[in-house]
Amino acid sequence: MNLTAPFTGKVHFEDFAIGDRFAYGAYEMRREEMIAFAEQFDPEPFHLEAGAAQALGWSDVIASGPHVGAVWRRISKDAFAATAAFVSPGWRELRWLQPVFPGYVLSARSEVVAARPLKSRPDLGFVQLANEIHNQRGEVTTTLVADWFLYRRTAE
Repeated sequence: MNLTAPFTGKVHFEDFAIGDRFAYGAYEMRREEMIAFAEQFDPEPFHLEAGAAQALGWSDVIASGPHVGAVWRRISKDAFAATAAFVSPGWRELRWLQPVFPGYVLSARSEVVAARPLKSRPDLGFVQLANEIHNQRGEVTTTLVADWFLYRRTAE
């Protein structure tokens, strides 16, 4: 099933099935924001100055990978705001495949790759999403796997 987030009503663990796919988001990467993030959290020269990035073969500054991850988190939170989420036990397999430049518009596609009730917490289910972050040309810039604990409909 291909679905577009955001959802219109409350969504629980039972509403997700392996193979479900979602497309969402449109976030423009702004130079000032990219540099401000890098200054605070990832002060590599190629994130801060176009000349330093060009010396390494890029056309302009590139976004910090953690910044791209934070953008994914923002657009995924917006897209899945109606989800009865408990917590996320983490992300993994985070890969930066292509640089992200100022002006890129990032969107995401997610696929449910695992879903099971939790034995230790019968009120919760586990959902795992394989995620791709795309630029405005549809090229994959970043991938990551995210895990969720979601409330089961029977728990409410």
